[in-house]
Parts: sequence; C-alpha cells; structure tokens
Amino acid sequence: MWNITHGGRLRALKGQLVEHICEECVKYAWNSMGGDPNRLSIGRKMYYFWDNEGNKYGLSQDKQVYIDRNFVLSIECKAYAELAMYKRVIVDCYIMHSRFPELKFCLFLLESQLRGDYSTEIHPKGSPQVKVINSFFPHIKLDIVVLLDGERDVKKPIHKRQFYKPLNPKRVLYAINYFKNVLRPYL
Repeated sequence: MWNITHGGRLRALKGQLVEHICEECVKYAWNSMGGDPNRLSIGRKMYYFWDNEGNKYGLSQDKQVYIDRNFVLSIECKAYAELAMYKRVIVDCYIMHSRFPELKFCLFLLESQLRGDYSTEIHPKGSPQVKVINSFFPHIKLDIVVLLDGERDVKKPIHKRQFYKPLNPKRVLYAINYFKNVLRPYL
C-alpha cells in the first residue's frame, strides 16, 4: 500500500484543482463561442516515441484537447512552476511537436515561480530566463497562463490560511479568452 505523506496529499489535491479549473475554462470557452459540445473532448492519452535504438518514451500531458478527435491543444497543469520544471515541460512539448506539428501548448498554473512578470501582469512579457530557454526551441510556442497574483514563495504556502491568495477574476477571464483564441479556428 502506498504511504502518501501529508505534503504528497496536498500536492495531489492542488494538482487536481488546477486540472479541474483548466478543464472547466476550456469547456466554458468552447461553449460560450457556440461550439458543439459533442465535438469537444478532453482526455489524457499516452503517446509513445522511440529513438534510433528502439528505446521507448511515453508522454502524456495533463489535459489533451481534441476537436472532432483531432488533437489541437496540449496543456500541462501545475500548482506552480519554476525554471527547472519549465525546462522539462518545454522538452516534452518539443517531443510531442515532432508528431503533432500543428499542436498548441499551454502551461496552466495556479502560481508562478518563473520570475519576470508572470505573477504581476495578466498579459505578461515573460522573464529573461524563460526567453533564453525558449530561444533553444524556436518552433515551440508554449503559452503560460497564471491564475494567482504574486510570485510563489515556498515559505508562504497558499494552503495555509494566513497565505491564502484569491483567484483573480481578471486572470480567469484571461484564461478563458486564451482558450477561445486557441479553439476559435475549429468552430
């Protein structure tokens, strides 16, 4: 039997919350544009990739958005992301892009620890560090959506009452509009 720590349960619950909010935003965006709900599906399928020696790598991001069974948007959902995590996510996007060259990518976050203005601006310009990482992946556009204001502080966890951060309605609206813009061509 798995012995999940208190911290592990909190991380899992935060992860489930972020995935739920993300999926609801995608559905709301599609429905509010008049999209047929039967054409939209959101899942999580494992895709496999091989190297020249036959080694296999399985890859599945958190929310995979399909319109008419066509994979159009891959979303990684996180309670927060810092630069090391961002590097892993963009490499996964790069690998997924090799099979799905038209696929759009999104990193959907509660909080940012990516530096720059992700946690202060609803329409961020980014951070120098993220821009440098992105420069090594010129064909990958990984959009970042952040729901909470303020940079993540490891000493101030948001699950503790004294460090609570409310969802910013403007950021939620930004997320919905982002998904509308991505999905609109498929109406």
